[in-house]
Amino acid sequence: MKILFIGNSHTYVHYVPLRVKKYFEMNDENAEITMLTHPGMGLDWHLEQSTTYLNLIYGNYDAVVLQHNAHPFPGKESLITNGKAISELVPEHTKIYLYMTWSEKNNPEGQKIMSESYEELSKIINAKICPVGDVWWKIKENYPDELYFDDGEHSSVFGASLSAAVIAKTLLNKRFNIDEIYQDAKVLEQMKADPRMIDLVMKDGQYAMLPIKEII
Repeated sequence: MKILFIGNSHTYVHYVPLRVKKYFEMNDENAEITMLTHPGMGLDWHLEQSTTYLNLIYGNYDAVVLQHNAHPFPGKESLITNGKAISELVPEHTKIYLYMTWSEKNNPEGQKIMSESYEELSKIINAKICPVGDVWWKIKENYPDELYFDDGEHSSVFGASLSAAVIAKTLLNKRFNIDEIYQDAKVLEQMKADPRMIDLVMKDGQYAMLPIKEII
């Protein structure tokens, strides 16, 4: 399956697409991944980038995974307006998936409006939801693992692994079971990336992108 990921740091931190690829390999499936991301930017920003148009119209992808701003979530209207605009660029043979993110650690009540917004957009553009945010809070209630990065917004390595497990299962049309998703995430949490890659850390109270070899 050839997959295009469009989003921001909640897609690239700890390399969610790479963990999706790893899940495919664990299940004897193949995934070719491309990632178009930029920190803090939503689908509205991607609509202004030439690479978005080139990849969507001419990339011949089987699937595109869309992720909008999350912290703060800009609201239903923003998601729907920009999600519809991007969907109009997607060829018929490319299936649209919506990467539903999670609300902030100190804002659990924010998940409801985020989830409802993604659900409404999915009906409008006939897309399938990867319900990461909904699963996120169920895992948080039932398991002790830390899902959040130090800032209470981004994902920990385990959180990114959970996101990847939910997205991969959705792409492969597998049934959801919370305990199985947890176990899948624990396996993906152990994934090693090329040490030449960079990833997010907190350094002196500030965000920093450092080579993985320096992080570990």
